[in-house]
Amino acid sequence: MTDERPSQEILLGQYAGFVTRLVAFLIDRLIVAGILSLLGIVIGFVLDLFGLNEWLATGGWGQIIVLALIIVVMASIPVFYNIAFWLLAGQTPGKRLMGIRVVRTDGTRVRLGNAVRRQIGYWISTILYLGYLWILADNRRQGWHDKLAGTMVVYSWPDEGVTPVRDRVRRFRERRGQAQGGQA
Repeated sequence: MTDERPSQEILLGQYAGFVTRLVAFLIDRLIVAGILSLLGIVIGFVLDLFGLNEWLATGGWGQIIVLALIIVVMASIPVFYNIAFWLLAGQTPGKRLMGIRVVRTDGTRVRLGNAVRRQIGYWISTILYLGYLWILADNRRQGWHDKLAGTMVVYSWPDEGVTPVRDRVRRFRERRGQAQGGQA
């Protein structure tokens, strides 16, 4: 695997906008909610199967530990979901559907440290949602979580790679001009 470092110019004009990122985030939250719902159903089924619901209701230390363990597992799923997809694919399923990806500010793949800091930044950005709203004001469309992690979200064009929008528009105009010139 090569670690190509695109120049900053290649990434200009490609920063993903607020609405695109919001829709991707909401898609991911729906997927995580589905995973958590299925896991909750499985846990409930197992508890019923072994008659542990009544045992958990008694409230002893053993029961508190089991409930705490269930809560920790359920709370860690969104964290592992995000970090795993950022590391393995550079994008979560929601981001993939929206055609965007997370990269480091130098354009390379996200590393574990970046992913962990980004996840912590998600929690910080949630304070009055100011960290997310910051995307609207920032020139590079970075939220607080991006700033903390040294990441940015860019559009990923599957056919052409990451190229500036102005180059895509120029190529489109050239193709259109050639098509019209050939008909004259």
